[in-house]
Amino acid sequence: MNKKLLLVVVILTALALTGSALALAPMGPPTAGLKTGQFGVGVGYSYSSTDLKVDFDGDTVKVKHVKSNLFMADLGYGIMDDWEGFVSVGTSDIRGDYDGLSASGKYGFAWGFGTKYTFLKQDNLSWGVLGQVDWQHSRDKDAEGGFDVKADPYEIQIAVGPTYKLSDTLAIYGGPFLQFIRGNIEVEGDSFKLRESGEFGGYVGLEAQLCENTSMTGEFQLVDGAWALATGVSWKF
Repeated sequence: MNKKLLLVVVILTALALTGSALALAPMGPPTAGLKTGQFGVGVGYSYSSTDLKVDFDGDTVKVKHVKSNLFMADLGYGIMDDWEGFVSVGTSDIRGDYDGLSASGKYGFAWGFGTKYTFLKQDNLSWGVLGQVDWQHSRDKDAEGGFDVKADPYEIQIAVGPTYKLSDTLAIYGGPFLQFIRGNIEVEGDSFKLRESGEFGGYVGLEAQLCENTSMTGEFQLVDGAWALATGVSWKF
């Protein structure tokens, strides 16, 4: 097995063992939706495919089509009418393939936080900015090989764009965003550095009000080397 193939197999196996994945997380509208002092809870899911670059010992290897399921729950709070913050907890998995070899693993713990700010309102059109960070930190041992693996990747997403109300119960949102993936994988003392294949992308979604204070979103995210389908339901109180 050549060095490049061996490196990819080690990375996929380590991620699968720890349950750490690098999924594009649901973002929702880039504008704030909570009033001052208002709380919101939500659940979200995304399915994504991501290309990663792995640096080790002077070599860079591109691992393509690392697929992941991500389930997240979040709690938000309206700091101001146009500014909200939130924290998230959840779980994710991984499935990867390379040159006929594949690896899939269990679910691992994920958590994060973020904020949204609306900076301009014009009738049915609002403009805002969103930023969120998600971490996955896991450690496990290969039952067959007996080696310890540890992974601590994180992802940053920064988006800016509009939310436009098509009607009293339906809105469209989206815009450009930046994605940064960083982190390390350690296998028996050897360290592998992870980073994204592409940084710039865009997304579009719909938000439907199901009933008073309850809404549902569905969105598509596209980045150079990655894409995701995401959905979520949220409640305000």
